[in-house]
Amino acid sequence: MGYRRSIVGAGKLDKHPHIRIKNARVHNLKGIDVEIPRDKFVVITGVSGSGKSSLAFDTIYAEGYRKYMESLSTRARQVLDQIKRPEVDLIEGLSPVIAIEQRKGNGDNPRSTVATITEIADYSRVLWSVLGDSYCPKDGAKIERLSLDECVERVLQEPVRRKAIILSFVMDAPSSVVQEELAVVQQKGFERVRINGEIKRIGEPDLVPKGGKSVRLEIVLDRIVIKEEQRSRIADSLEFAFSEGGNKAIVAVEQEKGEPFEEIVLSQQLCCSECSTVYPELTTRHFSWNNPDGACEECSGLGVTFQFQEEFVVPDGKKSVRGGAIKAWRLGSKSMIIRRNAILKQLAEQLPFDPKQPWSELDDSVKHLILQGATDRQFSFKLKRGNSKPEAVYFEGVFADLRHSFKESSSDGFKARLIGYQTKEKCKACDGNRLGGLSRHVQLAGVTFPQFMQMPLKVAEAFVNKEFSKSKKFGHVIDAVHGLKDRLHFLNKLGLQYLTLNRPYHSLSGGESQRVRLATQLGMGLVGVVYVLDEPSIGLHSRDNQKLLSTLLELKNKGNSVLVVEHDMETIKAADIVVELGPGAGTRGGEIVFHGTPKQCMKSDSSLTGPYLSGKVAIDREADYIAKATRYLSVKGAEENNLKSADARFPLGQLSVVCGVSGSGKSTLINDVLGRQAAYTLNKTKDIAGKHKKIEGLDFFSRVARVDQSAIGRSPRSNPATYVKLFGLLRDLFSKTSLAKVRGYKSSRFSFNVKGGRCEKCKGDGSIKLDMQFMSDVYVECSSCQGKRYNRETLEVRFKGLNVADILDMTVEDAAVLFRHHPNIIAKLDTMLAVGLGYLKLGQSATTLSGGEAQRIKLSLELSRKQKGDSLYILDEPTTGLHLADIQNLMNLLFRLRDDGNTIILIEHNLDVVKLADWIVELGPDGGSAGGEVVYEGTLKGLLKKKTPTSVCLNA
Repeated sequence: MGYRRSIVGAGKLDKHPHIRIKNARVHNLKGIDVEIPRDKFVVITGVSGSGKSSLAFDTIYAEGYRKYMESLSTRARQVLDQIKRPEVDLIEGLSPVIAIEQRKGNGDNPRSTVATITEIADYSRVLWSVLGDSYCPKDGAKIERLSLDECVERVLQEPVRRKAIILSFVMDAPSSVVQEELAVVQQKGFERVRINGEIKRIGEPDLVPKGGKSVRLEIVLDRIVIKEEQRSRIADSLEFAFSEGGNKAIVAVEQEKGEPFEEIVLSQQLCCSECSTVYPELTTRHFSWNNPDGACEECSGLGVTFQFQEEFVVPDGKKSVRGGAIKAWRLGSKSMIIRRNAILKQLAEQLPFDPKQPWSELDDSVKHLILQGATDRQFSFKLKRGNSKPEAVYFEGVFADLRHSFKESSSDGFKARLIGYQTKEKCKACDGNRLGGLSRHVQLAGVTFPQFMQMPLKVAEAFVNKEFSKSKKFGHVIDAVHGLKDRLHFLNKLGLQYLTLNRPYHSLSGGESQRVRLATQLGMGLVGVVYVLDEPSIGLHSRDNQKLLSTLLELKNKGNSVLVVEHDMETIKAADIVVELGPGAGTRGGEIVFHGTPKQCMKSDSSLTGPYLSGKVAIDREADYIAKATRYLSVKGAEENNLKSADARFPLGQLSVVCGVSGSGKSTLINDVLGRQAAYTLNKTKDIAGKHKKIEGLDFFSRVARVDQSAIGRSPRSNPATYVKLFGLLRDLFSKTSLAKVRGYKSSRFSFNVKGGRCEKCKGDGSIKLDMQFMSDVYVECSSCQGKRYNRETLEVRFKGLNVADILDMTVEDAAVLFRHHPNIIAKLDTMLAVGLGYLKLGQSATTLSGGEAQRIKLSLELSRKQKGDSLYILDEPTTGLHLADIQNLMNLLFRLRDDGNTIILIEHNLDVVKLADWIVELGPDGGSAGGEVVYEGTLKGLLKKKTPTSVCLNA
């Protein structure tokens, strides 16, 4: 979700009660004129591809952002994105604009969490660093700062008349360095030192041990008898020791006869009251996993480490060690492989084991020793290199050797191949909490910083209100307390109470991330702003929809204009004004088909949304019901995240919907447990499934297709045509034209990714980046190819009067007409039309697609494959971004897929889709720790008789 804010000087806004737009021509908008009332809740709706985002984001927001950019200095503009001026004659009445989109500005940054994005982490760091009580990571004792008087008291606690020696630590270094330092010590007037625990007089022969080993040097400052009369002398000696020894003093106290001196380490710095370990002064940096002072040393603040897995390192258990079972050990140079083979040969003799025996038949203890090594046993081999003498090699296990190879290699390609044999695991050093030892042991109100970050938002708010509001000690940090409380309150208000503070931001859905940003805006209390939101209801259960609506209305009531691109019927009904675009998608859209109140929309003959609002039209089930299933796909004992040993069944050959309130565990059950295990078993991927006992029924399937909302590509060169394997067919078609044959052009000639047919001035990008020195980079259309990506010779090759650049600039809908007589091509295009993507251009950059569009492109690719009737399809909220009319087409398509014998499982909140399902599994009863249970499993008829969050909404 992009989070963008611009401040626009709009003059006297009372003269402009509307945002007036004249002749907007962005993308498919056909020169529309529209007036949007200010300080109102306005919903912009219409079928997918009708131009809603073009009006809201690419016109209204883009103009506001552009005006904001013009008000900034050149240096400020350097760090901000440039947006092209929208094609519009006039926009007036515009005030500061904030756009909150589905696309996440932080991308897949693994360090971003809910707490960091909302600034909750920043406020919390202040509180824990200023008011927290520190405890020693070694022994759990309290870390305290002692004054000089307290240090003296500590010495006087020892038995009276015991002898004591006060020392100052100097160094622990090689003997040669210590020898040089002794001369400095002697110049200062000191006579005695303690070397490696033995007190000697400076000048004695053989004072420093020879041999270059490490030597500990300490200065003897005073020798005293412990008694009250010596208080002043002890204080002076300790003060002197602190100045000489870096604020650290050692007091060696005599014990009973024959027993060694007992040492007391004292410091005026923060130190453990038991082991006297000195710790640094706490700052906010110590509670940030993005700072070296606070990050865990093992995982560098990521909370996870990459570890080699036996399943990946030894993928085929039927092979023997000699036959190459340890696949990862066959990577690298020829000499490395020869060395490893020699190690395995000698290891087989020392363990011993049969290297010709299949890996799966080897004893588990032998396999463990080969992979992990042994702590109580060391294997040494003699290996010869060339003509040199054999050298001793110590074997610590295959995994240890692979980790060493990964760390020491300078080859990025070799490292990339090794990563394929690793998976992410929770860091064992910090238990996934990202912070170092000291930071993890600081408590505030009995709770450590990591424990607070693990709390769900609802629990965190209750904790803050209870512990931080009444105590007087929070008075001087009251601003941080208020900031923390406000943000937690607004997040819970938006129905996100189930999220934990340490939830990775990249794991949120588009709707969740958008609501997180919206909560931050609520905390700012701005007025006179135009808010533009993109389907904020995505991922929100109908039960919680009212929370979102009340928040949007609150924004409006504060004096802001709220513009929402939305398909949700409840949201549309709550709007002051509805602006509908259409009548179709792509070139058939881009017109205002309705402008008025929701009640007027229900009566409008031109509106496609009105009949759905009034109830005259509803999504129908056009597919037949299937008789009761006899075979099931079963998940048993799922315990990943908040799942509580959940068991769930899904009938084979039917369409199942998994529903439940947000945070109830739907995605965990279907994506993290079932989806990953199915992909590992059926598609041989390197996915590790979430914790569960077993999954039964996967042997009925030949493959699994997981269709989610992740991007189809990270490069601007990726586009729908390349992803659905259509571009290859188009290039083959162009290579068969008469002119291409005469010139000898092959299929590769029509690719903009390789030399030959592409424009070499822009390298096939169609644009050239200009370095603007102190301003941000500007992209201009390539002057050689005019943005067409290809050179002149390639563009001379035409099919029905169109070159390859013209084809890529066509919409799917138009291309379907052009290629109606080409079965292979039309098969790809028909599936894209079927999922409601007829408005997309074939060459549209993948980076401009929404999550819902990316998911439907993936679905179209799956649908274009030959159906064998034994596939498992898993879809995550496929209705995202779809108008109700488009949802009807999608469901018809999915039921046809079901009728071919496939099994389909949808994660979905849309109540109309829930009604159409053959089988329903609901998780709940609530979100977060209050969820994770299967509260219903069966048909719609049975659900309506139960009392669950979903059934209550269905019966309303």
